[in-house]
Amino acid sequence: MSKLLLKKLEYYMGKKLIISIDGSIFNGELVDFDEEVLCLSDVKDISGSTGKELVVSVSNVVWIILADEKK
Repeated sequence: MSKLLLKKLEYYMGKKLIISIDGSIFNGELVDFDEEVLCLSDVKDISGSTGKELVVSVSNVVWIILADEKK
């Protein structure tokens, strides 16, 4: 994992992210990560399906967006 990605993930901890995994899009709160895996909670996919948690290999993540915080 690059130093920049590690720095960004540390900043993103506890925040809502939108991620692309092999063409599928999910959003959820980043609750944990290491050099190989991201873990998001309260997950929803683009079709509206929901789940309590998503664990994904970092190598399968195409991009990550920090979602806007609700005001």
